[in-house]
Amino acid sequence: PVPGRKPAPLRLPAVVLVSGSNPSDRDEIVAGIPIFAQLANALADAGYLVVRYDERGAGQSGGRSESATIEEFAIDARAVVTYLGKRRDVDPKRISMIGYGEGGWIALIAAAREQRLAAVGLMATPAISGTELVLEQQRQLFERSGTAGAAQQAAVEQQKKIFDAVITGKGWEGLTADVRRRVDTPLYRSFLTFDPVQAI
Repeated sequence: PVPGRKPAPLRLPAVVLVSGSNPSDRDEIVAGIPIFAQLANALADAGYLVVRYDERGAGQSGGRSESATIEEFAIDARAVVTYLGKRRDVDPKRISMIGYGEGGWIALIAAAREQRLAAVGLMATPAISGTELVLEQQRQLFERSGTAGAAQQAAVEQQKKIFDAVITGKGWEGLTADVRRRVDTPLYRSFLTFDPVQAI
């Protein structure tokens, strides 16, 4: 230190945590365990500044998650990076983002558009498209329940009709109003059409 001169502020690496598909608060609670709270504490103990935030429509954040798209959630995540880049205690060359579940998709989109991100980490992030993911989850449910055959095939065909209606906006007449109310949202449409391979 030079006498009479203030030492430069310590600039730390920073990590932004991005939660998964369901509207989540900053703790990302899974099976009663606050995953992000624990992860944030461990990262802070290792010398990182950590930001975790309530998604749109969750916790103390306003808005409605179903009216947003994955791309708009990425804009929210980038806003956090912009905020960190202005802080004097953050090293602007060492800002990273970690996405959990479909939050990894959001992190990938943010990283593709945000030059200030030095690294991206993915935890339990699907490596297949949204439509493939839903069909795989459905297949596993049938497998675990021991039900297969005609019932499974009918469910797959029904799911494909839903996909087509959500993506194209046509074919709703073959589906119930309740199904349409649950799935005809910008968020689900962006989820189904997202391909992580393209984002990577």
